Amino acid sequence: MAKEYLRRFAIVCGAFALYGLGNACGVHAGSAGTNAWSTLNLGLCNLFGFSFGTASFLVSLLVIILDVVGRGKIGFATLLNILVISVFSDIWIKVLGLLPPPASTAGGVILTLFAQFIISFCTVLYMSAALGCGPRDTLMVIIGKKFPKLPIGAVKFGIEVFVVAVGVLLGAPFGIGTVLIMALQASIFQLVCRICRFEPRSVVHEDIPETIRRICGGKGA
Repeated sequence: MAKEYLRRFAIVCGAFALYGLGNACGVHAGSAGTNAWSTLNLGLCNLFGFSFGTASFLVSLLVIILDVVGRGKIGFATLLNILVISVFSDIWIKVLGLLPPPASTAGGVILTLFAQFIISFCTVLYMSAALGCGPRDTLMVIIGKKFPKLPIGAVKFGIEVFVVAVGVLLGAPFGIGTVLIMALQASIFQLVCRICRFEPRSVVHEDIPETIRRICGGKGA
């Protein structure tokens, strides 16, 4: 059992480390824009001078607090999300900083779309470990339960419109890439799921107490 959980934790950490590359690619796209939450992070960077990873950590921490208040299901992957992605986003941003930025807006758009494919693949990878959803997805579910008549896609879109608006007001870049990501990310994620033969609705995530019980060989192991 312990070895199995070591494997699952390794998958989660690896997925989040690679997720940081997706974030970095979106940042490197420059004025073409990037996804909603990265736009918010960049706005905070512009306002306070934070590194991207620090902004990501603080935003994720705030979202987790909202998840806890909303009685969302918190797993180990939920907590690892805020730490590993934040650290590796900064590492990858420094690595990509050694390369020239896209020479055109079209090049930036291609890069930010590529970033979304990376993020979608990493999402599939970490979800397959069933150790908890990311804090933002957990928040989406909580809000979705508050408004059961709204499609969950509409809830997600509403959250991201708000997040992008705040990021732009704080000085983050907003471009055609941002618009395309908001419009196409659901389709990109669905395509990646089909390629990986993964059905996210079939995953039953564990919260932290359940994982601890299973590792220790208690009830539910």
